[in-house]
Amino acid sequence: MLSLRYRRVWIGSVGLLVLLIVILSLIPGETVATAGHLDKAGHFTAYFTLTLLGLGLVAEEAVPTVMVRALLLGLAMEAAQALFTDSRTADWADFLANAVGVLSAWWLLRRRAGWALAVEAWLAVRRRH
Repeated sequence: MLSLRYRRVWIGSVGLLVLLIVILSLIPGETVATAGHLDKAGHFTAYFTLTLLGLGLVAEEAVPTVMVRALLLGLAMEAAQALFTDSRTADWADFLANAVGVLSAWWLLRRRAGWALAVEAWLAVRRRH
């Protein structure tokens, strides 16, 4: 993890997103819009955003760890749906959408891990003006 001035805010953002993913993955299926492509777009967006945030907080050597953890969360949520809910089922297409989100975030940020440092530097300059 990088030495960030707003470390708690960054980590809190990741934690809130993980919590949101867990809640939306496990609430009853009737509560969630599961209309085909919209469902897959939601999976893609959630895991893309999670990976994007995660990659902003780490150095280049920790990128594989962030990606594996995001993918494992996706697998765990699909397994939890099958094992612990009555109205949800595991779906490999959902996991595929999760994985495409993770890989897309990685591709977008390749060699730009730790982008949160640049955001914090920009904020510091803006604060001085």
